[in-house]
Amino acid sequence: MMTIELRAMREDDIEEATLFLRDHFYGHEPLMQTPGDHQVIFDDPKRREYRLSLIRQGTSLVALEGDRFVSVAFAGVLQPGDLEQNWLEVNEQKPKSLIEHTHYFLSDIERRARLFEHYGALDTLYLSILAVDGSVRRQGLGRRLVTALMEVGRAKGLPLLVATCTSLYSARVMAALGMECVLSEAYANYKDEHGNVVIQPPAPHTEARVMAIKL
Repeated sequence: MMTIELRAMREDDIEEATLFLRDHFYGHEPLMQTPGDHQVIFDDPKRREYRLSLIRQGTSLVALEGDRFVSVAFAGVLQPGDLEQNWLEVNEQKPKSLIEHTHYFLSDIERRARLFEHYGALDTLYLSILAVDGSVRRQGLGRRLVTALMEVGRAKGLPLLVATCTSLYSARVMAALGMECVLSEAYANYKDEHGNVVIQPPAPHTEARVMAIKL
């Protein structure tokens, strides 16, 4: 079996990392498995610039089996103003597509978690996306990446690591590493203007959890 190595993501990894998300994240993320024909845009100028901004901070990681990407973790520094800015942006227009509803839902619970007040922190390392190739799942790779991110956060003097877990499995990984659930919200509670439940991931994924750990 080939050894899997972790390293910091580089700017020239962006193409391969983006394709990795297309193949191993968007089609497998529970919220995106809501029944219906949903168009998912995995790459556009805004998304790419955001991912590059995280890479430039030196806080994103990639796992390699030889030259092959087998996992990516996009993470970056988050400050209180960023949560408010995200909330303002998602409120600019009514969400229509599933991805827009998802952004609205997640932005709302991240804001309501009041992380910075809860921990008395001025900033945090925020894990934006963690994706693992299906061929190497259940081997502890996600756990390795999150543990490595904790070390990155400590090295940069950040007081917290935060992640919003949309699947039960990712929440279990975070809990096993000592992360606590600051706020959870059931997907069934989020409805559109007509009273319809919008986000309907398959079982056993019933709620999103904002999770954090002091570093």
